[in-house]
Formats: sequence, C-alpha cells, structure tokens
Amino acid sequence: MVALVADRPQAQPDRPELPINADLIEQARPDPGCASYPRPKPSGSGDVRLGVLRLRGHCLIAETVLVDQPQVEARLAELRAERDVVAADRDVAPAPPPTEDIHPAVEGTEERQWGLEALGGAGAVHALWPEQAPKIKIGVVDSGLDRDQAEFGDRVVAVKDTELGTDEYRSHGTQVAGVLAAADDGTGVTGMAPQAELLDAQYWRNGEGRGQPGTYDEIIWAVDQGARVINVSATDSDSALLRAAYAYAELSRVVLVPAVGNCGGVDRRFTLPWEHEWDRTNCSRVNAVAGQADQPTGLGVGAVREDGTRAWFSSANRTVMIMAPGEDILTTCKTSEAGPRTLCRTEGTSFATPHVAGAAAILLARHPDARPADIRRALIASADPIGVDRGRRSDEYGYGMLNVIAAAKHLDDHPPEPLPEEPMITAAGRIDGKLVLITNFGEPVEVQRIGSAPGFAFSPDGAWFAAADGKVLTIVDAVTGRQRSVECACNGAAFDSADRGLTVQTRGGVKIARYDPWTAEWTGQTTATSFPSGGLDAIELVAVAGDVALVTLSQGQYANRLVAVWPDGRSVELFDGGLPFEEVVASAGGRYVLSTARQSCPYLIDLDRTRSAGKASTTVLWPADDYFCATAMLAHFDGDTDLRLGWLGSPQGVGYACMKAGQEQYTITGRLHLEDLPSGRSPAELPWQDLDCTTSGVWPLGADGELRARAEPPRFDPYQFTVTRTKPGGKDGQKLAEHVQDLVVRPVR
Repeated sequence: MVALVADRPQAQPDRPELPINADLIEQARPDPGCASYPRPKPSGSGDVRLGVLRLRGHCLIAETVLVDQPQVEARLAELRAERDVVAADRDVAPAPPPTEDIHPAVEGTEERQWGLEALGGAGAVHALWPEQAPKIKIGVVDSGLDRDQAEFGDRVVAVKDTELGTDEYRSHGTQVAGVLAAADDGTGVTGMAPQAELLDAQYWRNGEGRGQPGTYDEIIWAVDQGARVINVSATDSDSALLRAAYAYAELSRVVLVPAVGNCGGVDRRFTLPWEHEWDRTNCSRVNAVAGQADQPTGLGVGAVREDGTRAWFSSANRTVMIMAPGEDILTTCKTSEAGPRTLCRTEGTSFATPHVAGAAAILLARHPDARPADIRRALIASADPIGVDRGRRSDEYGYGMLNVIAAAKHLDDHPPEPLPEEPMITAAGRIDGKLVLITNFGEPVEVQRIGSAPGFAFSPDGAWFAAADGKVLTIVDAVTGRQRSVECACNGAAFDSADRGLTVQTRGGVKIARYDPWTAEWTGQTTATSFPSGGLDAIELVAVAGDVALVTLSQGQYANRLVAVWPDGRSVELFDGGLPFEEVVASAGGRYVLSTARQSCPYLIDLDRTRSAGKASTTVLWPADDYFCATAMLAHFDGDTDLRLGWLGSPQGVGYACMKAGQEQYTITGRLHLEDLPSGRSPAELPWQDLDCTTSGVWPLGADGELRARAEPPRFDPYQFTVTRTKPGGKDGQKLAEHVQDLVVRPVR
C-alpha cells in the first residue's frame, strides 16, 4: 500500500524592508540607447557576488562587485551610501528552468489548446485586439527564445546581448513565448496575442554566469526597449535590486506579470513520476514565496487544471492574485529537435503566466493610455471567483480564474483617464541672445551658465545636448532636462557617433578632448599633428562625422576654412570658402559632410573618398535650373544617404518652384537621396524630392509627428525661424517658438 503524505502548511517569512533609492529611480527614463552604455567588468575579488544598480544619466546600469563573505555587509553599506547607487544587494543567479517532451506540428493542422478554449476560444480572444491598435511589445524574461521557431516570424524585435545557456534550457523561454504570441496561421498552436511583438530578455547564462546581473537587469532592459508588458516566468530571490526593477517598470507604465512558482507539491517524502526534481530542489518549503511574485506591483499567476481546480504544483501563498491554465499546455519548443514547427506539451505556473501577460497586452492594445494599475484592476475585477465571493482573495486561487473577455469589457466600461503628455525637448537655439531648449509645450528653458555665441549640438541618439562658450561646458540630459556645467576652455561642442563621447576643441593648440556625459569624466584627447596655418585667429569644433572632428578656422568675422581631423591627428582641409559658414552637418554614418554659407552653393563632401585620396572630394549642390545659388539653411541628414535642405532666395534662385506675384523672397525645403546623384550631371539634373514651399526645414518626430521651421520675413539677417510641431497626419499645428536663431533639432531614435 502506498500512502501519500498531504501537503502541510508552513509559516512563510515576512517580507523584509530592503533599501532602495526611490528618488533616483524617479529620475530614470526608458531609453533603448541605455543598452549600449558600456557595462563595467566585475570589480573586486571574493566568493560573494554583489549586484549594484547605478543611475548614469537617465539610465539604470547594473554592475557587479565581488567580495569575501566577511566583508559583505560592510561593502553593501558603503555601496548604498554612494550618491548614484539606486540599489545594492547580494546577486543570486536564478536557476535554469526544466524542459519537456517534444513533437512536430502538422502543416495546415490546428491542434487543440484547452487553455484558449477555457478563456472563450482563440477566435473570441483574438477578436479583442483592435485593427488599428498600436504596436505592443512584451518582454519575455526567461531562458531565451528560439528565433528560428516559425510561429514567431519576425516579431522577436530585440534580443538582450547575453550568453545563452546550453541549448536544452532555451526551450523554456520558447514555450512561454508560444503561449504568449504564437502566430494565428492555421498550423500548430496560436498564442494569446499573436499580434504582439516580443523582446527576448534572456536571463540564463551557461558557464559565464559569474559576475553578470540577474533577472532585475533583464526587466530593466525590457522596460528600456519599450515593453508595455513583461512576463516573468523565471524564479528569482527577492532583493533590493529586484524591487528597484519593479519600481522602475511601474513608473514607466509597464505591467509586470510573474509566475508564483511550482512549490505547491514538494512537501512529500518522495518524488512522484510526474513531478520535477527541479521543483523539489528549488523550493525551500511547501508553497514557498518566490521573490519575483512577492512584489506589490506584480500580478502573481497560479495554475489551474482543465477541470478548473488548482494544479498540484501551483504554489498557494500571499503572492497569488489570479489563476490561468497551466497544466497539459501545448506550445512552441526549440526547433533543433523537430524542425521549425516543433511543439511541446508542458506544465507549470511558467505557462499559466503568459496567458495573463497576453491578456494584459490585449487590454493595452484597446487602451494604450492605461496605467499598470488600470490593467491589474480590470483583470482582478473580472476574474471568475473560485471558492470565495467576488472581490475576495484566497492564497489558493487569488481572486479567481482569468476572464479576458470580461476584463476587456470592464476596461471599456471604465476607460482610464488620458495620460498627460510629458514635456519633451525637441530643439534648441538662441532667442533674444539666450541659448534655450525648445520643448513640445512651447516653453523655452534657458541653458545654464552659457554666455554669448556658444557652440552647441545634440548627440546623434538624442540623449544629450552640449553647449560650450569658451569658459564653460554645459551638458543637458535631453531626456530628463537635467543640466550640469564644468569649467572648460572649450570652443565648440559636438558628439562622436562612434563612442558617444562628447568631443570639444580646447584652446592652446588644436586638441580634440573627449568628455563622457554618462560618467562626467574626461576620457582622452587627440592633438592635430599637422594643421593649416596663415594668421587665423579662431578655431572652433562644429561637428563630428563618425570619428572625424570637423573644425573651422576663421579670421575676424569670416570662417575661412573647414578642416577634418582624424583620430590619429592627421588633418585634411575640406573647404576654403572665405564666407562665414552657416552650418556644417554630418550624415549618421559619418560618410558625408555638408557645409553651407550665405549666398553660396552648399558643398557636399565625401569623407570616405577624402580619407583615401588625402584631399577633399566635393560636390556642389545647385538648387535651381540656373547657376544662381540661394542661401542654404537648416540642413540635416535622415540616416546616411538622405539629405534634407532648406533654401532662402530670390525668384532667380529657388523661387521658380514657388512663384507668387510680387514676392521677393522664397523659402523652400527638399530631400535629396545621395545614392541617386547622377555622374557627370548638370545642376538641373539633381533629383530633389518632397519640395515644400512653406517651410525652411522639416524633421520627423516619429510617433509625435514632425517639427517644421519657417524663415521669418521680411528680415532674414540674422536668420530667424518660427518653429511649429505638427501631429501625425499633418493636423493641429502648434507653435513652439519664434525668432529662433541657429536652430538645431533633437534627433529621434
């Protein structure tokens, strides 16, 4: 006779207080560029790994400190006292998940998924996603996704740069992603939200785990990449680091959906055939509380069987908020076993969780302005209660079984308040002699400590703004608007697109110094080994093309020469025009440079050819049929080969395209695809496109519409512009600023 020993409830530890710096978390802002910030290598030595989250600019950056066991508490106290530390704690790597059985799908055959049937059927669930819904990204914090799985297509839009574990572990993340978003294509399985995009936030590393952050870093990465929902089917320990990541997600309007864990059946004296030894060895007690679910803003998910009762493995504790199908779940699996349509049948709260995460994505597709609390409230209020009255919660079933159709109706009936538009820096320029940042609300913000005639620029990724006036260098975090200044004899400012370090030209010889705005440290300098001379009395850094610094040499009021300085100190004169330069701009990849001057044709310089030939390779861009060159203005590149250029001129110049009786001056903007430039052409053959006779400059703002600038008549000297923002569709033009000189526009990622 075999006797089963029943599960015995055990006391769970109270949730301890853990120190995090909430003020620093509130200063952080999601930004895909944060992923490119260089991660420091582990510092120190010892057997214990400490994780540290620092605020660098507007980014949360993880690093690792190794210490010996006796020094742990003292070192943690030191780290937590540092001004830029958001959180510091022991960093325990999460365990790799288990795998399940596999079989191939049959082309053209849809297989039964009782989980979707229990939620109303695939057709009814998928119909909840509006046709005109915005893109919704779901972060999958797991063991990695097999991007060769045909069910995902091209919807895995970003992958964290992480060492994957061995191939067997990758199946778990692929299984979770299948429940979330497998394609609705008539073959195999389909997910809760097949319209969603996936972010592969891998947490498991094979032999490279030591010294690398845990799941908190994956959560932060997914938030920065634009996730609206994050599925956490990874089991992790509670820590200040994890709590900081959850707080950051909540402030960034991201819904976190964690699994409560599989510790509901591990208090037996032996392992039953259908149990996993992995669950037994990774549960400290029956119904143990898992750190990833023990968070106030997490919507903890438990698992039910097909008969609606709690699955034997599903933990019952204070973290359970909602239940979803989690036993005998058919989903996608890694393709190395049975081809691109490989399927698995599996079980666990890991696979109940993506049912709820997918439901959250559906609600956000219907109501993109919803806050995480709105989504949690709708899912909980509409859950079908099990064993308790509606609105009451139990440790075994939470508030009840997921009902996504009812949740959608609940949110439709109780729509969230529209989110207020957040202030955003869109451009910069001089107004009434002051250097100001122009926001989307039309409220210019003065740049601190900057005097007259400064040089200024945005970084290529739009994250930073810098200005230098020969005495002070001021750096602005262009995402948050925070400013800081340092004393510097800097004449001009620009950003290096290669290493994102700020480069400035300093006095006392031609020296290009690099300043890292993330760490507020000088990182090196380049000294020009050869340089044109000839009595010129002013040198200014005006732009950077890739790794090439571009400086102007002037005498009196004229900028006579444009010179390129390579990182090895070699220099080449690009242009000697005699007239003052209005603008010098570089393409995104650094190949092309455009220089403009008043009443002079713009010159296009190919730096690749210049580098190889040792002398300037230039092309003159004529804007009209005749040989009269109007003043070019507000030039900028879209990428590396699309040039947008505005002109101001007379009817003999650009006016032929915008002729109006009695008008003496004309503004016009156009686009030129540089790869379409004909060889041996005449000026009239340049293929200008998108000619616009009402503006001097047009810049795309992504989902926020576009920025438009118009030269202000009747006085064009000095050139002044009115700046407006037009929302998507060309409607609702909003004036942001007027009488702006030396306008520069913040790039959009």
